[in-house]
Amino acid sequence: MRNNSFYSRFAGIIGNVLEHYDTALFALLAPFIAPLFFDNRDPLTALILTYGMLPLGMLARPVGSLFFGWIGDRFGRRQALFCSLFGMALATVCIGSLPTYRQVGSLAPVLLALGRLLQNFFAAGEATGGAIFVLEQTHSTKRGLISSLYDASSVGGILIASGLVTWFSYLGTIDQMWRVLFWAGGFTAVFGFFFRLKTVDTGEFVRSKDFFNGLKEQKRALISIVLASGFSYTTYSFAFTLMNGYIPLVTSIGRSDVMKVNTALLVVDMFLLPCFGYLANRFSKERVMLFGAVSSAVTAIPLFYLLGGATSLGTVIGVRLAIVFFGVAFAAPYHAWALEQVPPQSRYTVLSLGYTLGSQLIGAPASAICLCLYKQIGWSAAPGLYLLGVSLAAMYVVTVSAKIKLSTKVN
Repeated sequence: MRNNSFYSRFAGIIGNVLEHYDTALFALLAPFIAPLFFDNRDPLTALILTYGMLPLGMLARPVGSLFFGWIGDRFGRRQALFCSLFGMALATVCIGSLPTYRQVGSLAPVLLALGRLLQNFFAAGEATGGAIFVLEQTHSTKRGLISSLYDASSVGGILIASGLVTWFSYLGTIDQMWRVLFWAGGFTAVFGFFFRLKTVDTGEFVRSKDFFNGLKEQKRALISIVLASGFSYTTYSFAFTLMNGYIPLVTSIGRSDVMKVNTALLVVDMFLLPCFGYLANRFSKERVMLFGAVSSAVTAIPLFYLLGGATSLGTVIGVRLAIVFFGVAFAAPYHAWALEQVPPQSRYTVLSLGYTLGSQLIGAPASAICLCLYKQIGWSAAPGLYLLGVSLAAMYVVTVSAKIKLSTKVN
C-alpha cells in the first residue's frame, strides 16, 4: 500500500505538471509562433488570432470532463488517467510538429486550433482526475497537506514553461527551438506512464452503475464545486493576468516593472501552498478556506481602492501579494475539501465538470469583465466588486459544507 501510494502521488503530480506546462507554454510562445501560423497577417492581427485560441478550452474542457468522468467513475481512475495522459502528450507533440503557413497555407492555423482543442479535451481529465487519484490513496488526516503539494505542482509546471521560454529567448534560439519545447512536454509523459503502470485503484473507488442519475443526484455538490473553484481561479487570474494590464492603467507603474514581479509571485505562491496545507491538516480544511474567502471579501474593494493612483512599486506588490496570499489559503486544501463533497461513484465526473465550469465560466473571463467594469464606472476599485461577489459565494458554499459535515458527525 505504501509503494502504491508513492507511485500514485508521483504519477499524479507528473500528469499535473505536464498539463499546466502545456497550457502555459502555448500562451508564452504565442508571440513567437503567431507569425509562423498567420504569415499572411500583420504582426498585431496574427498575435490577436493566436491569443484567440486560448479560450478554446471553454468549448473542449466541459466535454472532456464528462467523457473522462464517465471513464473514471465507470472503469476506474487509473484507466481514465492513462487515456488523458496519452492524449494530452500526443496532442502536445503534434502541435510541436505542425507545418507552418508557408508550408501548407491557411491549413496551418486550422491545424493549430484543432491541436489546442484536443489538448484541452484531454487536459480536462488530467488535473482534477489526478488530484482524486492521489488523494483517494492518502489518509484523510494528511489530505490537506497533500492537496496543497499537488496544487504546488501546478505552479511548478507553469514555472518550468516560463523558465525554458525565458532561457531560449535569452539565447536567441526560441524561433528555432519552439518545437523542442512542445516535444519535451509530450515525451515527459513517458515517465508518467511508467509510474502509472505500478499503481492500482484503491478500495475507495466504487463503480458507477448509473452515470446520469448519479450526476443528477449531485447537483448541490456540483454547484458548490463550481463556485469554490471559480473563486480560486479568479484570485489566480487577478494576480497573474488582470494586474499585468490593469496596473499601468490606474497607476504610474509601467508594464515592464509589473511583469518583473510575476515570476517572484509564482514562487511565493508555490511555497505558500504547503504552509496552508499544513494549517489545513492542523485546524481543518474549512477553517483555512474560510479564512481565505472572508479575508478576500473584506479586503477586495479596499485593496483596489489603494491601488488607484499608486506611485510606489511597493504598494503594487503589496496589493498583488495580498490577493495571492488569500487565494492560496483557499486553494491549498481545495482538492481535499472537494473530495469530501461527492461520493466515490460520482466523484470523478462531478469534480472534473465542476472545476471546468467554475474555472472557465467564472475565473477565466474575470479579467475581461473587470476591465469592462472599470471602463463603465471609471472607479479604480471596480474590479473589487467582482472579487467581492465570488468571495461571498465561496464563503457560502464552504460554510454550508462545514455545517453538513458537523451534522453528519453528530448523527
